[in-house]
Amino acid sequence: MSAGRPPRIQITGRSRAGKSTLRNALSLLTAEETRPVDHPWQTTPVLHGDLVVYVLTGPPGPTDRQLTAALTPRRTIVVLNKAETIGTRWSDAAAEADRSAEVLGLPVFPVVAALAARTRTTTITPADLDTLRRHRHRTDPACTLLADRFLSAELGADIADRRALLERWDLYGVACALTALRHDPALTARQLLQILHCASGIDPLHHEIHRRYRRL
Repeated sequence: MSAGRPPRIQITGRSRAGKSTLRNALSLLTAEETRPVDHPWQTTPVLHGDLVVYVLTGPPGPTDRQLTAALTPRRTIVVLNKAETIGTRWSDAAAEADRSAEVLGLPVFPVVAALAARTRTTTITPADLDTLRRHRHRTDPACTLLADRFLSAELGADIADRRALLERWDLYGVACALTALRHDPALTARQLLQILHCASGIDPLHHEIHRRYRRL
């Protein structure tokens, strides 16, 4: 890195890994998003940023292992995005991140970037909170495993309210909010938003990126 310019940050990874969403969730507006590393008709992007954020959505494949092996560990951060799709609990995603870290020889951060991005730009409205409180007593995990199940007429006549809730917070966000409200029905919208932000896993990654950035 030359003196007098800010560190150059690249966000890279597989296609559909959520690179743009992660960039927004972290507010890395000056970061460069590369083309996918697994595009069959394009050359592999050149990864020469001062800090490279490599995004996975599952176990690292041969291309991931090859590319990260060529990077300097002190300037590389690996993210396991869409962690909510791995297993049924956060511990499943954390275990997968640990396995990936062992394979790559780099720390791997499990994250739900879509939820983190929403908590930065969206508020929990009174209508959201009312709908969540109406359904907080539902403890069947199947209710929030599939969108069709959550929108079933069997759960009540407020289908439009539940659809609006899904559009704003996705199933993972709704499931986290319902769990929090079952523990404390008196949570405010602000408190619930903070809980969803924490549930996205974005803070440890955010802190690590800024630690590396300051060191650069």
